[in-house]
Amino acid sequence: MKHIRTIIVDDEPIARARLGRLLAQDPELELVAECRNGQEAVDTIIKSRPDLLFLDVEMPGMNGFQVLEQLHRLNGHGPVPFVVFVTAHDHYALKAFDVNAVDFLLKPYDDERFSASLEKAKRWMDLRTSSKLTGKLMDLVREHMHANSEYTEHFTIREKGREHKVRVDDILYLRAEGNYLCLQLKDRHHLYRMTMNAVESELDPARFLRIHRSYIVNTVHVRNTRYSGNNEFIFTMANNERIVSGRSYKEQIAKVLQEESV
Repeated sequence: MKHIRTIIVDDEPIARARLGRLLAQDPELELVAECRNGQEAVDTIIKSRPDLLFLDVEMPGMNGFQVLEQLHRLNGHGPVPFVVFVTAHDHYALKAFDVNAVDFLLKPYDDERFSASLEKAKRWMDLRTSSKLTGKLMDLVREHMHANSEYTEHFTIREKGREHKVRVDDILYLRAEGNYLCLQLKDRHHLYRMTMNAVESELDPARFLRIHRSYIVNTVHVRNTRYSGNNEFIFTMANNERIVSGRSYKEQIAKVLQEESV
């Protein structure tokens, strides 16, 4: 049986007690500590090296985000644990996912919502513990998505009198260039004659997201997404390019990010 070492961080005794009772119902979990503030959390995490952290946001002295910042600065002490943020304030949600939290529990939450969050954390931990699993999962996901797909799975490119196919899975993003599209791969790009509006309807929305009137990104190749304010997100792609979203796309981007976190 697995033993997932877990720490609760919350300045409210009632909140800590409830989390403790819920965690005690799962035999795979081992509650190693309860912390009342951010500094106590940092010290305990460095000492105990837990796998999972249920972390309140608003605490005296050092808030939950500052706890993670401190841990990242001290990463020589070991990896930062998986984090589930727990708070009564929903305006922290986007920032929580920006720092790669596993989930965001909004108080008051019921037992079912807590269980869903815990199961999600377990899935993420299972992915990290196997060095080969990520590649296998990607193959299975592609196989499932491509079976009987109604969406385009490749583009036929004509260059110098020859034709070759570009798989949509290999495209990091598509950028509009007049009546053409730039299909950006990891180390090269191709021009393809089609408009953004036309190609958007041909791409699987489970994989491709329109973030700007001139950009569609392949979410598989998005390394990080950060809300920069002013209704804009910054998408860092697998090739380290950064793409700033259009302001009018804020709501649909936020909706997709929240759906992925559930």
